[in-house]
Amino acid sequence: MFVGLHHHVLDEKGRLAFPAPLRAALVEAGAEDRFILHQSFFEPCLVASTERDFEQAATRIRSLPPSNPAVAEYKRVVIASASVTSIDKAGRVIVPKELRDYAALERDAVWAGVIDKVELWAKARWDERNQKRLADREFLDDARAFFERHGI
Repeated sequence: MFVGLHHHVLDEKGRLAFPAPLRAALVEAGAEDRFILHQSFFEPCLVASTERDFEQAATRIRSLPPSNPAVAEYKRVVIASASVTSIDKAGRVIVPKELRDYAALERDAVWAGVIDKVELWAKARWDERNQKRLADREFLDDARAFFERHGI
């Protein structure tokens, strides 16, 4: 399971440390030192998925009507942006420029383990998202009610 927040700095070559706890979870998931890094469809961040999970999602997408605009856009955003990413001996990954641009990754970054995948955020966007969430009382009330109904 992928959990935790990890703050790291992107270097001038687009390299970023991949946190040891997330690397251990990757190994537990049978992925060793490789994963798929791609654009998020719903958020201005990147997503790191195991190859197995990414392939399962792609199989589900293939089963949907290709003429559906949401399906076509998902393929353009998520599938087309996917990059097989390997962790080097120093524990770093290279984030391709196109993905860095999408996520506005310039220097400060946040890896967020969110149970079944890892999100990679520009720290400024992460902070902005959290400020907006905390300021949105209606959303928080709805979320509280939803989670209470589900025993969380």
